[in-house]
Amino acid sequence: MKSLLLCACLAAALTTTHAAVQMPSIFTDHMVLQRELPVPVWGMAAPGEDVTVEFAGQKKSTKADASGKWMVKLDPLTANAEPQVLKAGNVTIQDVLVGEVWLASGQSNMEWEMGMKPDSAADIPKATHPNLRLIEVPKTVALSPQDNVPAAWARCSPESVASFSAIGYYFGLRLQEELKVPVGIILSAWGGTRIEPWTSLEGFDAVPALNDFTKDVRSKLPGSDTYRAVNEKYLADIATWTQAGRVALAQNQALPAMPAQPASLPLNQVTPTTLYNAMIHPLVPYAFRGAIWYQGESNHNEGFSYTEKTKALLASWRGVFQQPNLPFYFVQIAPWQYGAEDIETLPQFWQAQRECLNIPNTGMATISDIGEVVDIHPAHKKEVARRLSLWALAKNYGHKEIDPNGPLYASHATEGSAIRVKFDHAGSGLATRDGKPFTYFEIAGKDGIFHPAEAKIDGSSVLISAAAVPEPRRARFAWSKLAIANLMNKEGLPATAFHTHWPVDPDLGDNLARGCTWESSDKNTYGWDTGLTDGSLLEFPPNCYATSNTEAFPKHVTIDLKQAKTLNLVRVSVPNVGSTKTVAVSISTDGKTFREVGKHVFSLAKTETAGVTFPDAEARYVRITYLDHHDKLSGEYPNTFAFTTEVEAYRMK
Repeated sequence: MKSLLLCACLAAALTTTHAAVQMPSIFTDHMVLQRELPVPVWGMAAPGEDVTVEFAGQKKSTKADASGKWMVKLDPLTANAEPQVLKAGNVTIQDVLVGEVWLASGQSNMEWEMGMKPDSAADIPKATHPNLRLIEVPKTVALSPQDNVPAAWARCSPESVASFSAIGYYFGLRLQEELKVPVGIILSAWGGTRIEPWTSLEGFDAVPALNDFTKDVRSKLPGSDTYRAVNEKYLADIATWTQAGRVALAQNQALPAMPAQPASLPLNQVTPTTLYNAMIHPLVPYAFRGAIWYQGESNHNEGFSYTEKTKALLASWRGVFQQPNLPFYFVQIAPWQYGAEDIETLPQFWQAQRECLNIPNTGMATISDIGEVVDIHPAHKKEVARRLSLWALAKNYGHKEIDPNGPLYASHATEGSAIRVKFDHAGSGLATRDGKPFTYFEIAGKDGIFHPAEAKIDGSSVLISAAAVPEPRRARFAWSKLAIANLMNKEGLPATAFHTHWPVDPDLGDNLARGCTWESSDKNTYGWDTGLTDGSLLEFPPNCYATSNTEAFPKHVTIDLKQAKTLNLVRVSVPNVGSTKTVAVSISTDGKTFREVGKHVFSLAKTETAGVTFPDAEARYVRITYLDHHDKLSGEYPNTFAFTTEVEAYRMK
């Protein structure tokens, strides 16, 4: 498709270069105009020139302003699959259809081409659909909003679709077949990009939680008032430094240090606003029905700040396209291994994405059942597109019988030795995708340590229990970056991961050891003397602590909570490397006299968390004593090291 677009753009340029009236590249032969909404048509002409636009029996006239810009708005149009002609002054655009237009944006999973996976590549020869039209915005960046970008519409054909977004194509085809009207898909996506480059400064301004971030961006953005003020001060400082330097030289003294130059935003695809400026703003104010979005892998480790950034993205787009209720349907990203990263980082991001459902006129397509933990680009793009289309059909095209949600956690309650979890959007009932027992359900007691659990369906709820947890307090489901769970509703949509006690655990409260310092009786000198209280369960430095490898046992590490606090639970986590075995927990108020409150024997070669509970006690110091070690080795480390990924201290309610 890219070669066709280039040829079409060149042809369009040749027909308008010497003409008084010009139109941006979003207006080319084979385009689709949005039905049932006012349709802006705009471009450039000589200042003060009269411009008349004609289409579908309408005739609108205007005058170019002093800068040569002009715009008219066509009255809402009726869907029409018959090719029509759009005229603006001396510019003529052929083969224009009227129907539904959607913007498809995001990173590589949205950009992923039809020809790049076997299942979608097999559909390319069948992709002759003259009433489906495609346009791809080329990858480009800018530090200020641009008015045009070279692109061109094309009829959907095997040749044009081969390099087009698989999700964009399948989504458009599904709508075209269901609605029986022409459909246009505008693709503006770039692999590996974060959400910030797709957002305007005005979008960031609209979200108070991002004020500090926005101020920082403005201070580094050439052309902004803040950037000018910061650099005017810098130039004044340079002048002062220059004068001071001349004085120093005259007195045979060393020059003072030169003031540091303020930072400027680099011009690339990861810089905030650059993709909005170059790949979204050139489309403004084109009329379209809504947007689909598949992005998040590049932001997946920042939790709920992504929710705020999604609010900014929508404030940005909804503002410039003058659609405050613009539909926005997004994909909850799939499970993937993400290297040695903590297994809970991705589930926490999934919760941030679910939180985006509280933004009006949004919808989330969950795809956890079709992820591929060894491939960040899952192959089943047709199914992803189908699930996105369910949102459009249900919310925008009158299909009230469709519930586009999979099961979503609603509430939980303890019933004896089990926990009942209720779900919204259970459809006609809950089921397992493969007919096998439920997977990835876990429950925990007061200590917050989770154990695998059995689950059984009871109406629109699930009863969860585990022999290891006779008094359960909390439950979670699919709480792992690798979780391809099998709970779904009978309509085939998967349940979304949940955790009944995250992000705030009302039973545990705050981790009182988080960020505290410690002293080691046998300090590690190999780079493993960090990470003991950093909140991370990663099993490698700098997030994992170890003692030295001296032969003598016991060894200990003592954490200073900074002041005396009331405790009743200490949790100790160990990695699957090393030979850590018996660990004792002791507490002290003065750092001299310690009282043992419990101990635990850890398994060999197993990632494990143990909780030691005790009656409420005042303590400023928590000591972890490694009493012995396993004889066998794990991870080829000498068994004289004692490894610990994290120590946590709580006062449970």
